[in-house]
Amino acid sequence: MITTVVRPRVLVTGAFGKIGSQCVPIWEQSMDLRLTDLRVPSGDGRAFAADLTDFAQTYRALEGVDSVIHLAMAPGEGGRVDYSEEEADPADVQRLQVNVGATYNLLEAARRRNMRRVVYVSSMTILLGNKHSPSYGTDTPVEPTNLYACTKLFGEQLARVYWRKHGLSTICLRLGQPFPIGNAEFDRQWSTNKRSRSIYAEIGDVARAVECAVTTKLEFGVFPVVSASDNPRVDLSATRAIDYVPRAYLSDAGLSYHEDGCFPPATGPLVTHNPGELL
Repeated sequence: MITTVVRPRVLVTGAFGKIGSQCVPIWEQSMDLRLTDLRVPSGDGRAFAADLTDFAQTYRALEGVDSVIHLAMAPGEGGRVDYSEEEADPADVQRLQVNVGATYNLLEAARRRNMRRVVYVSSMTILLGNKHSPSYGTDTPVEPTNLYACTKLFGEQLARVYWRKHGLSTICLRLGQPFPIGNAEFDRQWSTNKRSRSIYAEIGDVARAVECAVTTKLEFGVFPVVSASDNPRVDLSATRAIDYVPRAYLSDAGLSYHEDGCFPPATGPLVTHNPGELL
């Protein structure tokens, strides 16, 4: 008897951003993808432009798919600095419109479309307000670092509401600092800053974690996602419930890959603070 493998039909929001553009080639090996962003390149029949702060556009974007990988977001850094005292920070306004408004639109549209799964890409910044915490896990009290982190926490909580009230299956991934993303300062910081190294997520591990979230039989959960390192401050034991095991290992010796998930044992105390660190 021939067994037919049904590939998930998945919409990727923010598909042409720094993370999506690197992960899509990996995901397309196991998923049938549709790709959306504010602006999309020509020549890809899977791609279309959509503004997710507009509910009608969001609802239409979900047609023909059964799951969503929600990467679209306004980042935590950057923006104009020349606004007046009587003007709200335009970058903060955008963060609220995109990270709060568009996330609401997506979850509500997914509910109306009877979607199978939403994968909500959240952020470890929800926890990192206390930089000296010895470790981070699913039970660590939230302490957002900034407005961006607050918007990501809102997304997690709204996803929980939609799961509890409407049965919308959502897997939330608290993503560490992804790399490489084309930012030289962030891309190399893990190699010299052992404290920050503990919350970095190599892009292949990011793609793998999202794939696990799309296919897991769990209906809801909030899980941290980082790569392995010689400073293991992030407890990934809960994330194993979705079958995620990192393959990248970060250490003073550099970046190495371990397909079997067996990493060199960490030695010495955890490093919780480095002078002059960015994260």
